[in-house]
Amino acid sequence: MRRTIIRTIFAAVLGTTIAAGGAAQAQMPMAAADTTVVLGQPLTLNLGVPPAGTDCATQAATLNAQALVLVANGQTIPGARASFGCSAKGELVGTASTSIAGNGDDAAQRRAAWQTAFSGFFSLAGAKSLPVAFGPATGGMTTAPKMVSIQGASDRDLRLAAIWFALVAALFLFAFFRHFGRTDAITPIAGVPMPANYRAPYSLARFQLLWWSGIVTASYVAILTITGSMDTITTGTMALMGIVGGTSVLAAFQDRRPSDDDTRRHQHAAAYLAAAAATPPDQTAMAASLAEVYPPSQGLLPDLLSDAAGYNIHRLQLLAWTGVLGITFLYEVTRTLGMPELSANLLALTGISNGTYFGFKMQEQQVPTPTGTA
Repeated sequence: MRRTIIRTIFAAVLGTTIAAGGAAQAQMPMAAADTTVVLGQPLTLNLGVPPAGTDCATQAATLNAQALVLVANGQTIPGARASFGCSAKGELVGTASTSIAGNGDDAAQRRAAWQTAFSGFFSLAGAKSLPVAFGPATGGMTTAPKMVSIQGASDRDLRLAAIWFALVAALFLFAFFRHFGRTDAITPIAGVPMPANYRAPYSLARFQLLWWSGIVTASYVAILTITGSMDTITTGTMALMGIVGGTSVLAAFQDRRPSDDDTRRHQHAAAYLAAAAATPPDQTAMAASLAEVYPPSQGLLPDLLSDAAGYNIHRLQLLAWTGVLGITFLYEVTRTLGMPELSANLLALTGISNGTYFGFKMQEQQVPTPTGTA
């Protein structure tokens, strides 16, 4: 029910008719062993006619009393309770849920079990044939396995998840390039006009914050679309966002505290005013001083990787590690249909990387010393 409601809300925002599609799926017949089963649909196995002398109804009742669950590729699926009955032909039939939706530990255990059954990677792009049987919740198999074609998510869910992921990612990209990715520490100086259409340099700390905020938010929405689970944020992900957010706060504080850069900016401002007061005004000196009072953006990578002295290794290491870990994070999301639980070592390395960046940032010089100034 939760999953249907969530999909209906998403469909309304996108202007599609997902509600009708959800109703059609609810009326879909149970998948048999010779059809492709999408996780979330019930899976039905035809176990054949019971041995001679055994009544089908009696055999079904016996299996129902054993509280068997689904076993996929040798992996017991917790909570996938099987029910048994008889077809019109007197064949024994077993049915179990393949749902991976929901919140809480039970749902997380089901998703983890299915991930293991898929050999560590959810089969999202296409179906995968797996041996499926029924067995005790404690492990093992009671019925003979049958090969079943299983897919991790429906094509419709994948398309919807991709749309939502792209929309959220585009929103954060727009926010970064439009305004929020640039430093706001460069304030006007009286008597020195800010150039028209001035664009401040990009900030590495802001880039990192928006990079991770975009990845986590887009991944969360995509996972929610496919699984219907709202409880997918791991402790490691929260710790990672804490490290990134803390670095952004410290970097903003450092940019706003009084520093030698402020003194150098005012020296350049004085040079600008002197050149403007000359007869005739020294336009070349005015332009040179103005560019130092209000340092313009040099482009995305130069802004992220350099200061007044040139390119810096501490900025490069932070940008490289942020990119590598972000790509790895997205890979794990597609592999597990969940947020990765980052290890203590990864978080420690991220903290060291951010701490190194901030330590060197405190010593950076963003405004060059005016010529002729001691």
